[in-house]
Amino acid sequence: MTRSIGVILSGNLASAALMMLRTLLVSRLISLEDFGIASTFLLALAMIEMISALGFQQQMIQTEDGNEPTFQGALQGFSVLRGAVNALLLFALAGPMAWFFDIPQALWAFQLIALVPFVSGFTHFDLHRLSRRMQYGPSVMVAVLPPVGSLMAVVPLCHLFGDYRVLLFAILVQMGLGVLVSHLFARRRYLLRFDGAVILRSLRFGWPIMISGALMFLVFNGERAIIGRTLGLEVLALFSMALSLTLTPALVISRTTTSFFLPQLSAWRGRAGYAPLATATMQCHILLGCVMVVGVALTGGPFLQSVLGDKYAAAIPLLTWLAALQAFRVFEGGCAVVALAAAQTRNEMLANVVRVSLLPVAWLVVARGGDVMTVIRIGMLGEAAGFIIGLMLVLTRQGVALRPLLAPLCVAAVLITLACLTAGQGTDWQVGVALVALLAAVGFAMPDFHIYLRKRTAVGHLEEG
Repeated sequence: MTRSIGVILSGNLASAALMMLRTLLVSRLISLEDFGIASTFLLALAMIEMISALGFQQQMIQTEDGNEPTFQGALQGFSVLRGAVNALLLFALAGPMAWFFDIPQALWAFQLIALVPFVSGFTHFDLHRLSRRMQYGPSVMVAVLPPVGSLMAVVPLCHLFGDYRVLLFAILVQMGLGVLVSHLFARRRYLLRFDGAVILRSLRFGWPIMISGALMFLVFNGERAIIGRTLGLEVLALFSMALSLTLTPALVISRTTTSFFLPQLSAWRGRAGYAPLATATMQCHILLGCVMVVGVALTGGPFLQSVLGDKYAAAIPLLTWLAALQAFRVFEGGCAVVALAAAQTRNEMLANVVRVSLLPVAWLVVARGGDVMTVIRIGMLGEAAGFIIGLMLVLTRQGVALRPLLAPLCVAAVLITLACLTAGQGTDWQVGVALVALLAAVGFAMPDFHIYLRKRTAVGHLEEG
Protein backbone atom coordinates (compact mmCIF):
# COMPACT_ATOMS: atom_id res chain seq x y z
CA MET A 1 0.00 0.00 0.00
CA THR A 2 2.74 2.46 0.98
CA ARG A 3 4.62 1.83 -2.27
CA SER A 4 1.50 2.29 -4.41
CA ILE A 5 0.42 5.55 -2.83
CA GLY A 6 4.02 6.75 -2.87
CA VAL A 7 4.35 6.14 -6.61
CA ILE A 8 1.07 7.89 -7.44
CA LEU A 9 1.66 10.80 -5.10
CA SER A 10 5.25 11.37 -6.20
CA GLY A 11 4.20 11.34 -9.86
CA ASN A 12 1.30 13.72 -9.34
CA LEU A 13 3.35 16.02 -7.11
CA ALA A 14 6.18 16.12 -9.63
CA SER A 15 3.77 16.83 -12.47
CA ALA A 16 2.00 19.56 -10.51
CA ALA A 17 5.29 21.11 -9.40
CA LEU A 18 6.57 21.20 -12.96
CA MET A 19 3.34 22.74 -14.24
CA MET A 20 3.39 25.31 -11.46
CA LEU A 21 7.04 26.09 -12.13
CA ARG A 22 6.19 26.61 -15.79
CA THR A 23 3.35 28.96 -14.84
CA LEU A 24 5.57 30.94 -12.47
CA LEU A 25 8.38 31.14 -15.02
CA VAL A 26 6.08 32.32 -17.80
CA SER A 27 4.45 34.87 -15.48
CA ARG A 28 7.87 36.37 -14.70
CA LEU A 29 9.03 36.43 -18.32
CA ILE A 30 5.99 38.08 -19.91
CA SER A 31 3.83 41.06 -18.99
CA LEU A 32 0.79 40.88 -16.72
CA GLU A 33 -1.53 41.57 -19.67
CA ASP A 34 0.11 38.87 -21.82
CA PHE A 35 -0.23 36.39 -18.96
CA GLY A 36 -3.93 37.27 -18.77
CA ILE A 37 -4.26 36.53 -22.51
CA ALA A 38 -2.39 33.24 -22.07
CA SER A 39 -4.80 32.30 -19.27
CA THR A 40 -7.66 32.43 -21.78
CA PHE A 41 -6.01 29.63 -23.79
CA LEU A 42 -6.06 27.38 -20.73
CA LEU A 43 -9.69 28.37 -20.24
CA ALA A 44 -10.56 27.35 -23.81
CA LEU A 45 -8.83 23.98 -23.48
CA ALA A 46 -10.45 23.28 -20.14
CA MET A 47 -13.85 24.08 -21.60
CA ILE A 48 -13.53 21.61 -24.47
CA GLU A 49 -11.96 18.87 -22.36
CA MET A 50 -14.34 19.06 -19.44
CA ILE A 51 -17.61 19.40 -21.37
CA SER A 52 -16.73 16.31 -23.45
CA ALA A 53 -15.26 14.11 -20.70
CA LEU A 54 -16.72 10.60 -20.81
CA GLY A 55 -14.58 9.01 -18.10
CA PHE A 56 -12.48 6.70 -20.29
CA GLN A 57 -9.96 6.17 -17.48
CA GLN A 58 -12.70 5.39 -14.96
CA GLN A 59 -14.36 2.98 -17.40
CA MET A 60 -11.11 1.07 -17.89
CA ILE A 61 -10.73 0.72 -14.12
CA GLN A 62 -14.32 0.20 -13.01
CA THR A 63 -15.76 -2.15 -15.65
CA GLU A 64 -15.26 -5.91 -15.40
CA ASP A 65 -13.91 -6.32 -18.94
CA GLY A 66 -11.58 -3.32 -18.75
CA ASN A 67 -8.60 -5.66 -19.21
CA GLU A 68 -9.83 -7.02 -22.56
CA PRO A 69 -7.80 -5.90 -25.63
CA THR A 70 -10.92 -5.51 -27.76
CA PHE A 71 -12.59 -3.22 -25.20
CA GLN A 72 -9.42 -1.17 -24.84
CA GLY A 73 -9.11 -0.83 -28.62
CA ALA A 74 -12.74 0.26 -28.90
CA LEU A 75 -12.29 2.93 -26.24
CA GLN A 76 -9.15 4.14 -28.01
CA GLY A 77 -11.11 4.38 -31.26
CA PHE A 78 -13.84 6.35 -29.52
CA SER A 79 -11.13 8.62 -28.07
CA VAL A 80 -9.90 9.44 -31.59
CA LEU A 81 -13.42 10.33 -32.71
CA ARG A 82 -13.96 12.48 -29.62
CA GLY A 83 -10.65 14.26 -30.19
CA ALA A 84 -11.52 15.10 -33.80
CA VAL A 85 -14.94 16.47 -32.82
CA ASN A 86 -13.40 18.53 -30.02
CA ALA A 87 -10.80 19.98 -32.38
CA LEU A 88 -13.45 21.08 -34.86
CA LEU A 89 -15.55 22.56 -32.08
CA LEU A 90 -12.64 24.48 -30.58
CA PHE A 91 -11.65 25.82 -34.02
CA ALA A 92 -15.23 26.98 -34.60
CA LEU A 93 -15.32 28.73 -31.21
CA ALA A 94 -12.02 30.56 -31.75
CA GLY A 95 -13.71 33.68 -33.11
CA PRO A 96 -16.37 33.99 -30.39
CA MET A 97 -13.77 33.48 -27.64
CA ALA A 98 -11.42 36.10 -29.09
CA TRP A 99 -14.40 38.48 -29.24
CA PHE A 100 -15.60 37.64 -25.72
CA PHE A 101 -12.23 38.50 -24.15
CA ASP A 102 -11.69 41.42 -26.58
CA ILE A 103 -8.37 40.06 -27.89
CA PRO A 104 -8.86 39.86 -31.68
CA GLN A 105 -5.08 39.68 -32.17
CA ALA A 106 -5.13 36.21 -30.54
CA LEU A 107 -7.70 34.70 -32.93
CA TRP A 108 -5.04 32.61 -34.70
CA ALA A 109 -3.82 31.27 -31.35
CA PHE A 110 -7.29 30.02 -30.41
CA GLN A 111 -7.47 28.31 -33.80
CA LEU A 112 -4.03 26.73 -33.45
CA ILE A 113 -4.73 25.37 -30.01
CA ALA A 114 -7.47 23.21 -31.56
CA LEU A 115 -4.63 20.80 -32.37
CA VAL A 116 -4.41 19.83 -28.69
CA PRO A 117 -7.62 17.76 -28.40
CA PHE A 118 -7.04 16.20 -31.83
CA VAL A 119 -3.54 14.97 -30.94
CA SER A 120 -4.53 13.88 -27.42
CA GLY A 121 -7.22 11.64 -28.92
CA PHE A 122 -4.45 9.21 -29.94
CA THR A 123 -3.29 8.60 -26.35
CA HIS A 124 -2.56 4.93 -25.56
CA PHE A 125 -4.88 3.67 -22.80
CA ASP A 126 -2.56 0.97 -21.50
CA LEU A 127 -1.63 3.17 -18.56
CA HIS A 128 -5.29 3.11 -17.44
CA ARG A 129 -5.49 -0.67 -17.86
CA LEU A 130 -2.42 -1.17 -15.70
CA SER A 131 -3.90 1.10 -13.03
CA ARG A 132 -6.62 -1.53 -12.52
CA ARG A 133 -3.93 -3.69 -10.91
CA MET A 134 -2.40 -0.68 -9.12
CA GLN A 135 0.63 -0.66 -11.43
CA TYR A 136 1.27 3.04 -11.81
CA GLY A 137 4.70 3.29 -13.45
CA PRO A 138 3.48 4.19 -16.98
CA SER A 139 0.97 6.69 -15.55
CA VAL A 140 3.77 8.42 -13.66
CA MET A 141 5.91 8.64 -16.78
CA VAL A 142 3.06 10.19 -18.75
CA ALA A 143 2.40 12.61 -15.90
CA VAL A 144 6.01 13.74 -15.45
CA LEU A 145 7.98 13.62 -18.71
CA PRO A 146 5.75 15.88 -20.88
CA PRO A 147 5.76 18.75 -18.32
CA VAL A 148 9.56 18.45 -18.18
CA GLY A 149 9.76 18.98 -21.93
CA SER A 150 7.25 21.82 -21.80
CA LEU A 151 9.19 23.56 -19.01
CA MET A 152 12.47 23.21 -20.90
CA ALA A 153 10.85 24.85 -23.92
CA VAL A 154 9.79 28.01 -22.06
CA VAL A 155 13.09 29.93 -22.15
CA PRO A 156 13.79 29.28 -25.87
CA LEU A 157 10.19 30.22 -26.65
CA CYS A 158 10.57 33.40 -24.64
CA HIS A 159 13.62 34.38 -26.70
CA LEU A 160 11.60 33.73 -29.87
CA PHE A 161 8.38 35.50 -28.90
CA GLY A 162 8.40 37.14 -25.45
CA ASP A 163 4.61 37.39 -25.17
CA TYR A 164 1.51 35.20 -24.71
CA ARG A 165 2.73 32.87 -27.48
CA VAL A 166 5.25 31.39 -25.02
CA LEU A 167 2.53 29.56 -23.09
CA LEU A 168 0.66 28.67 -26.28
CA PHE A 169 3.55 26.71 -27.76
CA ALA A 170 4.57 25.28 -24.38
CA ILE A 171 1.10 23.73 -24.17
CA LEU A 172 1.45 22.25 -27.67
CA VAL A 173 4.84 20.76 -26.75
CA GLN A 174 3.42 19.14 -23.63
CA MET A 175 0.46 17.59 -25.42
CA GLY A 176 2.56 16.11 -28.21
CA LEU A 177 5.01 14.62 -25.72
CA GLY A 178 2.13 13.24 -23.63
CA VAL A 179 0.81 11.15 -26.50
CA LEU A 180 4.31 10.00 -27.48
CA VAL A 181 5.21 8.92 -23.94
CA SER A 182 1.91 7.03 -23.53
CA HIS A 183 2.90 4.87 -26.50
CA LEU A 184 6.52 4.44 -25.44
CA PHE A 185 5.57 3.02 -22.02
CA ALA A 186 2.62 0.89 -23.16
CA ARG A 187 2.88 -2.88 -22.84
CA ARG A 188 0.28 -3.72 -25.48
CA ARG A 189 0.21 -2.98 -29.17
CA TYR A 190 -1.89 0.07 -29.98
CA LEU A 191 -5.24 -1.01 -31.37
CA LEU A 192 -8.01 1.13 -32.85
CA ARG A 193 -11.52 -0.29 -33.14
CA PHE A 194 -14.72 1.55 -33.96
CA ASP A 195 -17.39 -0.48 -32.20
CA GLY A 196 -20.88 1.00 -32.06
CA ALA A 197 -21.92 -1.17 -29.12
CA VAL A 198 -18.96 -0.06 -27.02
CA ILE A 199 -19.55 3.57 -28.00
CA LEU A 200 -23.18 3.34 -26.84
CA ARG A 201 -22.11 1.58 -23.65
CA SER A 202 -19.47 4.23 -23.05
CA LEU A 203 -22.02 6.98 -23.59
CA ARG A 204 -24.41 5.38 -21.10
CA PHE A 205 -21.64 5.24 -18.53
CA GLY A 206 -20.17 8.62 -19.37
CA TRP A 207 -23.03 11.00 -20.11
CA PRO A 208 -23.44 12.02 -16.45
CA ILE A 209 -19.65 12.51 -16.32
CA MET A 210 -19.88 14.64 -19.45
CA ILE A 211 -22.60 16.82 -17.95
CA SER A 212 -20.68 16.94 -14.69
CA GLY A 213 -17.62 17.98 -16.69
CA ALA A 214 -19.56 20.83 -18.26
CA LEU A 215 -20.67 21.89 -14.81
CA MET A 216 -17.12 21.52 -13.50
CA PHE A 217 -15.87 23.75 -16.28
CA LEU A 218 -18.25 26.40 -15.06
CA VAL A 219 -17.20 25.63 -11.49
CA PHE A 220 -13.46 25.95 -12.18
CA ASN A 221 -13.58 28.65 -14.82
CA GLY A 222 -16.87 30.50 -14.46
CA GLU A 223 -15.33 33.05 -12.13
CA ARG A 224 -12.38 33.49 -14.51
CA ALA A 225 -14.73 34.33 -17.36
CA ILE A 226 -16.72 36.74 -15.19
CA ILE A 227 -13.62 38.48 -13.88
CA GLY A 228 -11.88 38.62 -17.27
CA ARG A 229 -14.97 40.06 -18.93
CA THR A 230 -15.94 42.62 -16.28
CA LEU A 231 -12.80 43.47 -14.27
CA GLY A 232 -10.10 43.24 -16.96
CA LEU A 233 -7.16 41.06 -17.93
CA GLU A 234 -4.82 42.26 -15.17
CA VAL A 235 -7.33 41.33 -12.46
CA LEU A 236 -7.85 38.03 -14.27
CA ALA A 237 -4.09 37.42 -14.13
CA LEU A 238 -4.02 38.01 -10.36
CA PHE A 239 -7.03 35.77 -9.78
CA SER A 240 -5.65 33.07 -12.11
CA MET A 241 -2.35 33.01 -10.23
CA ALA A 242 -4.06 32.65 -6.84
CA LEU A 243 -6.41 30.03 -8.25
CA SER A 244 -3.52 28.05 -9.76
CA LEU A 245 -1.67 27.95 -6.43
CA THR A 246 -4.75 26.50 -4.69
CA LEU A 247 -6.30 24.44 -7.48
CA THR A 248 -3.02 22.62 -8.16
CA PRO A 249 -2.84 20.85 -4.76
CA ALA A 250 -6.55 20.09 -4.96
CA LEU A 251 -6.07 18.41 -8.35
CA VAL A 252 -3.04 16.49 -7.05
CA ILE A 253 -5.15 15.18 -4.19
CA SER A 254 -8.05 14.29 -6.48
CA ARG A 255 -5.93 12.48 -9.08
CA THR A 256 -3.96 10.60 -6.44
CA THR A 257 -6.90 9.45 -4.33
CA THR A 258 -9.00 8.49 -7.36
CA SER A 259 -6.17 6.39 -8.80
CA PHE A 260 -5.49 4.81 -5.41
CA PHE A 261 -8.97 4.17 -3.99
CA LEU A 262 -11.08 3.51 -7.12
CA PRO A 263 -9.49 0.12 -8.00
CA GLN A 264 -9.87 -1.00 -4.38
CA LEU A 265 -13.48 0.15 -4.03
CA SER A 266 -14.39 -1.42 -7.39
CA ALA A 267 -12.81 -4.74 -6.40
CA TRP A 268 -14.53 -4.74 -2.97
CA ARG A 269 -17.96 -3.68 -4.23
CA GLY A 270 -20.66 -6.03 -2.82
CA ARG A 271 -18.33 -7.54 -0.21
CA ALA A 272 -18.31 -7.14 3.57
CA GLY A 273 -15.34 -4.78 3.70
CA TYR A 274 -16.76 -2.26 1.27
CA ALA A 275 -18.54 0.06 3.74
CA PRO A 276 -15.49 0.54 6.03
CA LEU A 277 -13.31 1.16 2.97
CA ALA A 278 -15.80 3.72 1.65
CA THR A 279 -15.84 5.48 5.04
CA ALA A 280 -12.04 5.49 5.20
CA THR A 281 -11.92 6.95 1.67
CA MET A 282 -14.16 9.87 2.62
CA GLN A 283 -12.31 10.45 5.90
CA CYS A 284 -9.03 10.57 3.99
CA HIS A 285 -10.41 13.26 1.70
CA ILE A 286 -11.55 15.35 4.67
CA LEU A 287 -8.09 15.15 6.20
CA LEU A 288 -6.31 16.01 2.94
CA GLY A 289 -8.61 18.97 2.30
CA CYS A 290 -7.76 20.35 5.74
CA VAL A 291 -4.04 19.77 5.16
CA MET A 292 -4.31 21.88 2.02
CA VAL A 293 -6.05 24.76 3.84
CA VAL A 294 -3.47 24.82 6.64
CA GLY A 295 -0.59 24.60 4.19
CA VAL A 296 -1.83 27.51 2.08
CA ALA A 297 -2.74 29.61 5.13
CA LEU A 298 0.74 29.24 6.63
CA THR A 299 2.94 29.28 3.54
CA GLY A 300 0.94 30.57 0.55
CA GLY A 301 1.53 34.29 1.06
CA PRO A 302 5.27 34.08 1.82
CA PHE A 303 5.75 31.69 -1.12
CA LEU A 304 4.01 33.96 -3.61
CA GLN A 305 5.84 37.03 -2.31
CA SER A 306 9.25 35.37 -2.46
CA VAL A 307 8.77 33.89 -5.95
CA LEU A 308 6.97 36.72 -7.76
CA GLY A 309 7.64 39.74 -5.55
CA ASP A 310 5.29 42.72 -5.60
CA LYS A 311 4.02 42.00 -9.11
CA TYR A 312 1.37 39.60 -7.75
CA ALA A 313 1.16 40.87 -4.15
CA ALA A 314 -2.51 41.76 -4.61
CA ALA A 315 -3.27 38.04 -5.03
CA ILE A 316 -2.07 37.10 -1.53
CA PRO A 317 -5.35 37.93 0.32
CA LEU A 318 -7.22 35.58 -2.04
CA LEU A 319 -5.16 32.47 -1.30
CA THR A 320 -6.67 31.15 1.94
CA TRP A 321 -10.24 31.75 0.82
CA LEU A 322 -9.59 29.92 -2.45
CA ALA A 323 -7.93 27.08 -0.53
CA ALA A 324 -11.04 26.78 1.64
CA LEU A 325 -13.20 26.73 -1.48
CA GLN A 326 -11.06 23.93 -2.95
CA ALA A 327 -11.17 22.02 0.35
CA PHE A 328 -14.92 21.56 0.04
CA ARG A 329 -14.36 20.22 -3.49
CA VAL A 330 -11.79 17.77 -2.09
CA PHE A 331 -14.33 16.67 0.53
CA GLU A 332 -16.89 16.08 -2.21
CA GLY A 333 -14.27 14.20 -4.21
CA GLY A 334 -14.29 11.45 -1.60
CA CYS A 335 -18.03 11.03 -2.11
CA ALA A 336 -17.53 11.04 -5.89
CA VAL A 337 -14.92 8.23 -5.81
CA VAL A 338 -17.17 6.03 -3.67
CA ALA A 339 -20.12 6.64 -6.00
CA LEU A 340 -18.03 6.02 -9.11
CA ALA A 341 -16.94 2.60 -7.81
CA ALA A 342 -20.61 1.60 -7.93
CA ALA A 343 -21.02 3.16 -11.42
CA GLN A 344 -23.22 5.87 -9.90
CA THR A 345 -21.87 8.54 -12.20
CA ARG A 346 -24.74 10.97 -11.65
CA ASN A 347 -23.82 11.88 -8.07
CA GLU A 348 -21.07 14.35 -8.89
CA MET A 349 -23.23 15.90 -11.60
CA LEU A 350 -26.00 16.61 -9.10
CA ALA A 351 -23.52 17.96 -6.55
CA ASN A 352 -22.21 20.45 -9.11
CA VAL A 353 -25.64 21.85 -9.99
CA VAL A 354 -25.88 24.00 -6.86
CA ARG A 355 -22.37 25.37 -7.33
CA VAL A 356 -23.09 26.36 -10.91
CA SER A 357 -26.47 27.88 -10.02
CA LEU A 358 -24.65 30.56 -8.01
CA LEU A 359 -22.54 31.78 -10.95
CA PRO A 360 -25.26 34.18 -12.19
CA VAL A 361 -25.35 35.61 -8.68
CA ALA A 362 -21.59 36.20 -8.84
CA TRP A 363 -21.92 37.83 -12.28
CA LEU A 364 -24.66 40.14 -10.96
CA VAL A 365 -22.59 41.08 -7.91
CA VAL A 366 -19.54 41.97 -10.03
CA ALA A 367 -21.66 43.89 -12.53
CA ARG A 368 -22.96 46.01 -9.65
CA GLY A 369 -19.51 46.84 -8.36
CA GLY A 370 -18.58 43.73 -6.38
CA ASP A 371 -14.96 42.68 -6.00
CA VAL A 372 -13.06 39.42 -6.46
CA MET A 373 -13.32 38.42 -2.80
CA THR A 374 -17.12 38.49 -2.93
CA VAL A 375 -17.04 36.19 -5.96
CA ILE A 376 -14.81 33.75 -4.06
CA ARG A 377 -17.11 33.72 -1.03
CA ILE A 378 -20.14 32.99 -3.19
CA GLY A 379 -18.19 30.16 -4.80
CA MET A 380 -17.23 28.70 -1.42
CA LEU A 381 -20.87 28.68 -0.38
CA GLY A 382 -21.70 26.76 -3.54
CA GLU A 383 -18.91 24.23 -2.99
CA ALA A 384 -20.06 23.58 0.58
CA ALA A 385 -23.62 23.01 -0.61
CA GLY A 386 -22.37 20.68 -3.37
CA PHE A 387 -20.43 18.63 -0.83
CA ILE A 388 -23.51 18.25 1.39
CA ILE A 389 -25.53 17.00 -1.58
CA GLY A 390 -22.80 14.55 -2.64
CA LEU A 391 -22.52 13.26 0.93
CA MET A 392 -26.26 12.75 1.29
CA LEU A 393 -26.40 10.82 -2.00
CA VAL A 394 -23.64 8.44 -0.91
CA LEU A 395 -25.21 7.91 2.51
CA THR A 396 -28.64 7.10 1.08
CA ARG A 397 -27.64 5.14 -2.05
CA GLN A 398 -24.77 3.06 -0.68
CA GLY A 399 -25.66 2.61 2.96
CA VAL A 400 -22.55 4.33 4.33
CA ALA A 401 -22.97 5.56 7.92
CA LEU A 402 -22.85 9.28 8.73
CA ARG A 403 -21.67 8.92 12.33
CA PRO A 404 -17.96 8.20 11.61
CA LEU A 405 -17.83 11.36 9.49
CA LEU A 406 -19.47 13.81 11.91
CA ALA A 407 -16.55 14.45 14.26
CA PRO A 408 -13.92 15.14 11.58
CA LEU A 409 -16.37 17.32 9.65
CA CYS A 410 -17.17 19.43 12.71
CA VAL A 411 -13.51 20.00 13.50
CA ALA A 412 -12.81 20.70 9.82
CA ALA A 413 -15.52 23.39 9.84
CA VAL A 414 -13.85 25.12 12.80
CA LEU A 415 -10.45 24.90 11.09
CA ILE A 416 -11.71 26.42 7.82
CA THR A 417 -13.55 29.19 9.67
CA LEU A 418 -10.45 30.18 11.65
CA ALA A 419 -8.24 30.10 8.53
CA CYS A 420 -10.64 32.35 6.59
CA LEU A 421 -11.20 34.82 9.43
CA THR A 422 -7.46 35.34 9.80
CA ALA A 423 -6.68 35.38 6.05
CA GLY A 424 -4.77 38.37 4.73
CA GLN A 425 -3.86 39.61 8.22
CA GLY A 426 -0.46 37.96 8.47
CA THR A 427 -0.59 34.64 10.29
CA ASP A 428 1.02 34.96 13.75
CA TRP A 429 2.35 32.00 15.67
CA GLN A 430 -0.76 31.61 17.86
CA VAL A 431 -3.00 31.22 14.81
CA GLY A 432 -0.50 28.83 13.25
CA VAL A 433 -0.43 26.66 16.38
CA ALA A 434 -4.23 26.66 16.55
CA LEU A 435 -4.53 25.59 12.90
CA VAL A 436 -2.01 22.77 13.32
CA ALA A 437 -3.77 21.61 16.52
CA LEU A 438 -7.13 21.56 14.74
CA LEU A 439 -5.57 19.63 11.87
CA ALA A 440 -4.26 17.03 14.32
CA ALA A 441 -7.75 16.82 15.86
CA VAL A 442 -9.25 16.13 12.43
CA GLY A 443 -6.76 13.28 11.98
CA PHE A 444 -7.47 11.76 15.39
CA ALA A 445 -11.24 11.75 14.77
CA MET A 446 -11.04 9.10 11.99
CA PRO A 447 -11.09 5.56 13.43
CA ASP A 448 -11.98 3.87 10.13
CA PHE A 449 -9.06 5.52 8.37
CA HIS A 450 -6.74 4.50 11.23
CA ILE A 451 -7.84 0.86 10.88
CA TYR A 452 -7.29 1.02 7.11
CA LEU A 453 -3.77 2.36 7.61
CA ARG A 454 -2.92 -0.34 10.17
CA LYS A 455 -3.93 -3.09 7.73
CA ARG A 456 -1.36 -1.76 5.22
CA THR A 457 -3.05 -3.58 2.32
CA ALA A 458 -4.36 -2.17 -0.93
CA VAL A 459 -5.60 -4.60 -3.58
CA GLY A 460 -7.17 -3.79 -6.94
CA HIS A 461 -8.40 -6.09 -9.72
CA LEU A 462 -6.45 -9.35 -10.03
CA GLU A 463 -6.04 -10.23 -13.69
CA GLU A 464 -3.76 -11.82 -16.22
CA GLY A 465 -2.38 -10.18 -19.34
